[in-house]
Amino acid sequence: MAVFKLYKMVTLTAVLQHFSHTLAVENKKIHQHMSPDELRKVFHVDRHELVPEYEVVMVHAATPYMSYQEDNIGPPSPDAAKDGKAAVADIWSVLSELSRKKDDIEKTRRGPDNVEDIEEVHDRVMKFSAFGKDLELKLKKTSGLFGKGIRMWETLSNSSNVHGIEYRELPQEKEEDIGELYQDEKNQAALLVHSDKDGRLLVEGTIGHDLVVKPVPSSVRHLVTPPDDELFLDANDEDIQNDVTMDTGKKIKDAEKRRRKRRRRRDAGEEYHHHIIYKRAGVSAEDYYSDYAFMEPDSLKKRHRTRRGISKREAPYVIFPEILVIVDYDGYRLHGGDNVQIKRYFVSFWNGVDLRYKLLKGPKIRISIAGIIISRGRDATPYLERNRVGRDAIDSAAALTDMGKYLFRERRLPVYDIAVAVTKLDMCRRQFANDACNRGTAGFAYVGGACVVNKRLEKVNSVAIIEDTGGFSGIIVAAHEVGHLLGAVHDGSPPPSYLGGPGAEKCRWEDGFIMSDLRHTEKGFKWSSCSIASFHHFLNGDTATCLFNSPHEDESLPRVLPGKLLSLDAQCRKDRGTSACFKDDRVCSQLFCFDAGSGYCVAYRPAAEGSPCGDGQYCISGRCVAEHENIIPDYSQNAQSYLRRDDSENLATQPRPIYAYPNSTTQRYEVLLLLNRLLAFQNSRRRRE
Repeated sequence: MAVFKLYKMVTLTAVLQHFSHTLAVENKKIHQHMSPDELRKVFHVDRHELVPEYEVVMVHAATPYMSYQEDNIGPPSPDAAKDGKAAVADIWSVLSELSRKKDDIEKTRRGPDNVEDIEEVHDRVMKFSAFGKDLELKLKKTSGLFGKGIRMWETLSNSSNVHGIEYRELPQEKEEDIGELYQDEKNQAALLVHSDKDGRLLVEGTIGHDLVVKPVPSSVRHLVTPPDDELFLDANDEDIQNDVTMDTGKKIKDAEKRRRKRRRRRDAGEEYHHHIIYKRAGVSAEDYYSDYAFMEPDSLKKRHRTRRGISKREAPYVIFPEILVIVDYDGYRLHGGDNVQIKRYFVSFWNGVDLRYKLLKGPKIRISIAGIIISRGRDATPYLERNRVGRDAIDSAAALTDMGKYLFRERRLPVYDIAVAVTKLDMCRRQFANDACNRGTAGFAYVGGACVVNKRLEKVNSVAIIEDTGGFSGIIVAAHEVGHLLGAVHDGSPPPSYLGGPGAEKCRWEDGFIMSDLRHTEKGFKWSSCSIASFHHFLNGDTATCLFNSPHEDESLPRVLPGKLLSLDAQCRKDRGTSACFKDDRVCSQLFCFDAGSGYCVAYRPAAEGSPCGDGQYCISGRCVAEHENIIPDYSQNAQSYLRRDDSENLATQPRPIYAYPNSTTQRYEVLLLLNRLLAFQNSRRRRE
């Protein structure tokens, strides 16, 4: 019997060793079994020979409750165990529950007596090994990147429509179909977690400066999944070959105990799934040398402002730049023409950009996606198409100018603060001396362009174009270009004269922060002190206030509409002592007031709710809608009255109410506007919590 057992153990060891070797070889070749669509979805390439270096790894995902079981920190209460089983039935309810406050989680999961044993609570913990390194990600759920849902449009060339382009809004997917966003600031990981139709956990996103995570396609999953998934262990388990030995049998029993433990953990909600991790291509340092432009001076007004450095208002604690993402036709094809996949990709993409801005503290900057526009033909982005250079490049400066002019005229877009066009095409900068278009530009934007519209030139300056070839190669580029729009110049450079401020001459380009040379070092994820000072200067200036409002969402009709009390010109006079530049549907998203000092039309905020935006129309929640007299009362004639306390006993003898404040339309407007702002602040605060 002993000899038979020994034979079985030796045979099992040999089989496992052979299987592990075969599996390791097969893992390096699974891309050869992928279809062209799968290659584009995973690696963003069209041919097998273009696939980058990759590894197939087992990702182990757990929640804090499962970590309790592994660490054995005190027994859970019966109620906690019951809650855990119920939550496991639905992975999304687990994620939702774990996003509660730390105290609530710990009291539910471990009881109040063990809270002091916890250093930090995370929504997700993921472990895996790749390229010779063991990684443990402690992930926190990202909030604020999108609200109740991201609206998407597809655009087509259609000569019968305005500007020859047709916009079609796409139906919104359920939130669970897209997934949930997580970040690990320490490891610079930005991930999207979702499930397939079988409930299998899928993870995609970026880790550090060069790693990309993607799920293994279902069609090749059988090539990497052995019949006995106990072969694959998490980072804390011993190798399977150490479990099967020719010892006395004690290790065999220990191995069986560990296997039972792993089965229990899977039953409790821990998940082990194969994923592909590959190294993405970097962006060359030369791509950052000519990636910005200064805004055109207005010849009608003196451009230099002697008091530009003095802030006239203070930025709020948190600002939310709302990004309108425009995907060109080549980007549409790059992602296989799959709208859900495109949404997942760009949600993950901007989650990575947001992670870079999480490092800023005063004020905090939280990226928000205003909408995604997908181009179903090259003519759907005419500002890119008419500036093509050869077959695969665009003149970046000319395209940016045309993009700003197109967006000035386009009225069918959602509310946004910054518009970013994403293209797969190579970007170049034309040198007029020899008419050559020198490549080496990965993005292009105006310095300090956020919120600015040049009415004389009929051009929006809050625009950027970035290059992204898939695999999230454009994340740092996007963070860099948005940084330009928010007033940052390259490290080592002075500020433009129209912007003023500290500039960045005290910081060296060679140090390799985000606004300088691209370095694969820790500094490459951070902002220099000069960039931080430039952000502070710009955001506390008088042109950045369109960034101050919370992200727009569809809300119910407010009961008080202060826009009925003051005209658009009157609102601008209160802000800047000037008049409104536009009096159409644009004011609902941004009220542009003429700035006498710069000659620009500057957006300080949306027009007040109820402001007129056309014939018989008014602004509500950023949209211009038809007015209904039964819904919108005229508060100018029916303001609420308050009686003085000493006259309260003589109500019957009072011929008319006595107001506690003068019956002034302007003052009533201020009170109502303040109430609306307080309500908006409370709503945004609840969303952040």
